[in-house]
Amino acid sequence: MGRPLNKRNLGDTGDTGSQISVSADVDGVAGVAGYIVRQRGSKRFEVTTAAGTAVCSLVASATTGQGTMSINVTDSALGTYYVSKISGKTCTVEPNTGTEFSAGDKVVWNRDAAVLNESVVIDAL
Repeated sequence: MGRPLNKRNLGDTGDTGSQISVSADVDGVAGVAGYIVRQRGSKRFEVTTAAGTAVCSLVASATTGQGTMSINVTDSALGTYYVSKISGKTCTVEPNTGTEFSAGDKVVWNRDAAVLNESVVIDAL
């Protein structure tokens, strides 16, 4: 699995902290905002939304079916990317509107500010 996500990145996004915000489909309704409860692998997570909790697979697109989830990141030019794989400090990206990185690039992620051609900011609440 590589280096797992730090536990401070997990949990209810309504609580104080820096939890990662996800879009998930736990019950057949796509695109519901949620949060990661537990990491099961670099591409599998236990996710909670208003509809419930389920183990979801990370997909590099808008959620496309029950049991899927997506994480979005933003580059320094405000271009967006889907995350196809994530670890404690890096993620593999697939472009949505962004042009700084190519499909499959492994990029450092953080919460503060994206650096041109070096890092992205992960969506969090």
